[in-house]
Amino acid sequence: MRFIAATAATMVLASSPAAAEPERSDREIPLASIEYTTGLTVTFSDSRPSDEVGMSQLGIIGRAPLIAWDRSNSYLQTYLEITPPDVPVPQRLVDDHGADLPAGLRGRRITSEPVTVRGLAAPAGAVLSGSCTAEHFGWHLWHENGQAGLAPKSFTTLGFGGFKERRAESYVFNCLPAGSPSYLWARHRLYYWNGTSWWKQVDRKVGPGLQSEEVKGKIKLHRRVSYDDGWGSSPNCLGGACKYTREGRFTS
Repeated sequence: MRFIAATAATMVLASSPAAAEPERSDREIPLASIEYTTGLTVTFSDSRPSDEVGMSQLGIIGRAPLIAWDRSNSYLQTYLEITPPDVPVPQRLVDDHGADLPAGLRGRRITSEPVTVRGLAAPAGAVLSGSCTAEHFGWHLWHENGQAGLAPKSFTTLGFGGFKERRAESYVFNCLPAGSPSYLWARHRLYYWNGTSWWKQVDRKVGPGLQSEEVKGKIKLHRRVSYDDGWGSSPNCLGGACKYTREGRFTS
């Protein structure tokens, strides 16, 4: 069965770009939105029908670095570490964690409603300050520095050993300064293979002067991350100033 699924996925990837684009997307269900005084926003979401939880970070370059969280943690453990005790905890994160709940959950209010909290101080000493050419993850499967004319590209688990992986992790740094036209975005999209086609889980446009991290998944699946931009990959955009860096990996 693994061979059949991998072969079918390879056939889809080998077809034309238009045919390879997924026609269906998961429905994203917000679980929590956490805004820090630095300007960083961290969100947690669920996806249906894949039933996978994810975490997103969006920070302002030079002002709102991203939180460096322990990759061995569950989404629940990360949530508990980056929020104070008076912030409610989404029930879905508790369910996703499974048995042996962390001690930090004791005394926390659990809610089935989406959580929105603003004005939090970012965790001290656990932040990542990026630059247009800096490497984001401790290790990565791909890293392409910002350069004019960087063409759209996709990366799949089939290109890195062909094994199914639990998570897709992607990072984008839009090198254009804040205040540049909003249509000059860079985008990353995360997909999973459902056995017959690619389904999109995440679609994020990263505006000028922003950096973004997207993490999704828990179940071992074939996964794909795709990148493009709002200037059509033109090397002449703003005299060659339109650039973004992309980096990512698939993890077990």
